[in-house]
Amino acid sequence: MAHQQQRLQQETGVESIAEVFRCVICMEKLRDAHLCPHCSKLCCFVCIRRWLTEQRPQCPHCRATLHLNDLVNCRWAEEVTQQLDSLQLSGPAHAVSSSSNSVAKPLEKVGNDAGSCRSDDSCRTHNEKLSVFCWNCSICICHQCALWEIGHQGHEFRPIEQVYANHVTQVKDEMTSIRRRLHELHVMRQEVERNVAAVHAAKYERVHEIRTAVEQMIQRLDTQLKTKQRFLTQQSALISKETEHLEHVVQSVERKLQQSPKSELIRHTQDLLKLISDTQAKQIARAPSPVHADFLSEIVPPYDSSLFCIRSYSWLKLRGDPVYSNPLTVGGLTWRLKVYPDGNGVVRGNYLSVFLELSSGFIEKSKYEYRVEMVHKTDANKNIVREFSSEFEVEECWGYNRFYRLDLLAAEGYLNPENDSLMLRFHVRPPSFFQKCRDQQWYINQLEQLHSQRTHPMSAVLSPLEGSQVPTLVSSTSNVSGHHHGELHTCGTSSPPSSSSATELTTDEGGTPASPPLPMAIRSSLATASVDRKGEGRDTGENRSVSPLITACSSSSMPSAALGAACRSGEQRVDLENDDL
Repeated sequence: MAHQQQRLQQETGVESIAEVFRCVICMEKLRDAHLCPHCSKLCCFVCIRRWLTEQRPQCPHCRATLHLNDLVNCRWAEEVTQQLDSLQLSGPAHAVSSSSNSVAKPLEKVGNDAGSCRSDDSCRTHNEKLSVFCWNCSICICHQCALWEIGHQGHEFRPIEQVYANHVTQVKDEMTSIRRRLHELHVMRQEVERNVAAVHAAKYERVHEIRTAVEQMIQRLDTQLKTKQRFLTQQSALISKETEHLEHVVQSVERKLQQSPKSELIRHTQDLLKLISDTQAKQIARAPSPVHADFLSEIVPPYDSSLFCIRSYSWLKLRGDPVYSNPLTVGGLTWRLKVYPDGNGVVRGNYLSVFLELSSGFIEKSKYEYRVEMVHKTDANKNIVREFSSEFEVEECWGYNRFYRLDLLAAEGYLNPENDSLMLRFHVRPPSFFQKCRDQQWYINQLEQLHSQRTHPMSAVLSPLEGSQVPTLVSSTSNVSGHHHGELHTCGTSSPPSSSSATELTTDEGGTPASPPLPMAIRSSLATASVDRKGEGRDTGENRSVSPLITACSSSSMPSAALGAACRSGEQRVDLENDDL
């Protein structure tokens, strides 16, 4: 009992030491061990290099500032881990792992049986050497048992050496397949490790390229800054020089005015006037040319902007329908602003609701940065700006349900009471030039497909009969899910529109307009029959109408009641009341 306790304590001590020689990052056995000079913790070189490169230049244990060149290479750690492995393997508690118990126990039993057969190959009944194998009972017996035991009468017997040789051959044959599989696994593991190394090397190479490119961009920015500073320094030097000259002239003239006798001042008046006139004629510094403070980024593209003036705001507010801005094209993608003058959903009558809609563009969901700005009528410093980034799909809206309180629009100077108008400016951009190039490439491909269809009209007609699909631009006239959406499009005109021409648009099964195709001016007036969702979030649409209603705004007048009836006849819209995000 005492011996078992001593061995248990010894094994516990070995495990405690082994824990010290584990990587603090991956918690596995150390590989190419390196040491932090601040806290002396050990970690794999691959792990700490990945940590310092991808995470932050700090020790993962003590959080002290750490760089790769600060690490201490511990060559002795490999020898210590090998000795610990040998100590752990020598202990019975670690001889067999839990994952291989089901395989190790039968092998142990077979080994014990074989050992007992070799060490004590004698019959327990007759104390004779085991020389016969009973084929029926599958046991080894002596010749006495084979001859005289009633239980083995009529059984088939074979020499034990022959049976032993057959069993050894059978086990070796099976072991050959296991060794072959083991070799395959080793090869596969090496391939995976090489693949992992190649992936990490490629990643580090990209990181190096990006860092090099960023450093070069920073150098170019520094060069631009130095150029602008040099120009401004020259302007400042000229201004300072002329300032000193004028101050000297002013001091000289004032001194003579104060100290010169009256007769002398009268005698030198012409000289003083000539000095002042010459000084004014010899102006050194000119009006300074302003230097733009903008620095173009080579990573993030600039915003594309559009101004949306909502006229007849009070009339549109009474109607309660959303109004849309003119489309803004950014890299082949079409955007427009969707505004609820009287608010949307639960905030109706209290807040102005503003959303940005992707009318047509890349089919896959992508993130874009946008900024919505409400313009103050007199002071640009009081403009209300909301800036965010969201993942957009075609015909999907993101924005702000509670953009601004309606009762403060006129009081704070945003609603112009003279012409009853409200100015909104919206800005959109992809987060990187890579995404902008991707969008432009998609748009080029769409244009090439359309051009190919127009140059080969017969192929475009025959392709549906052959089962092929004609690629089309994804726009607001067709839904991605295959359902056609329709909604009354209201234009923000200077006076309330009084006449509208409603035309029913027939659709095919896919939800796209049937031939002949609609002109772009009419297609741009279509909107989605929307179920407006969470403010400061997404505004989406679902199929709520049988056929869309197209409203063309004109300069003539139409009673609001008649226009409201036209809206109700051509539109079925449901507004869900959801809270803001």
